Amino acid sequence: RKIDAHRDSGLLRGMDENFRRALLTLRNTIESETKERNTRSIVFTSAVGGEGKTTILSAFARVLSIGRGERILLVDCSIRKPKLHKLFDVDNDKGIIDYLEGRAELPEIVHHVESAGLDLVTAGFAEDVDISMPVFNSERMALFMREVSEAYEYVLFDTAAVLEAPETPIISSYSDGVIMIVHVGKTRREVIKRAMLMIEKLEGRFIGTILNRKKYHIPEFIYRRV
Repeated sequence: RKIDAHRDSGLLRGMDENFRRALLTLRNTIESETKERNTRSIVFTSAVGGEGKTTILSAFARVLSIGRGERILLVDCSIRKPKLHKLFDVDNDKGIIDYLEGRAELPEIVHHVESAGLDLVTAGFAEDVDISMPVFNSERMALFMREVSEAYEYVLFDTAAVLEAPETPIISSYSDGVIMIVHVGKTRREVIKRAMLMIEKLEGRFIGTILNRKKYHIPEFIYRRV
């Protein structure tokens, strides 16, 4: 990717400096934990909804896209309540669900977001959200991971909350690591533990947790070994 200094400076405009430093720390942590990987596929999730994961993921992607010319792909796997297409102002006519159901191929579902320096795969439209678990646990999902691994250095998945979506632990099992977002002072420890156990049961690998002071969407403690 050609580095655009003017665009890069625009991505940082309005971003809290402490927030930016925390996201850079997260990048260093992920890279340290996945040293042997040419492509880093990371799932962002939470135990329950409303923890701020989509906000943190999208900000992290913007920080990643600055300066180093890495190819970054965001994938919206929050099928019931997709948000990334709205955040980046792209159509949601075809997305990951269409690919997994065989109705589209990868070039048809990738949107290039020039203003953010990244690519985006939206959720697409699922007539029946109950089909989401089997289609994610499929050969098409394995094919998707192989295809994107050949084209990107970072693949970041926005997923539904673990306790609200049985497909999230499955998606996590395909990834190199999982970041759990926790809203400070809201989510009980036993709820978080239950979500972690569901991911670990399918051999998902935790990299760490982000404790989010959601009022300001600023991580208070960006990395903690689980």
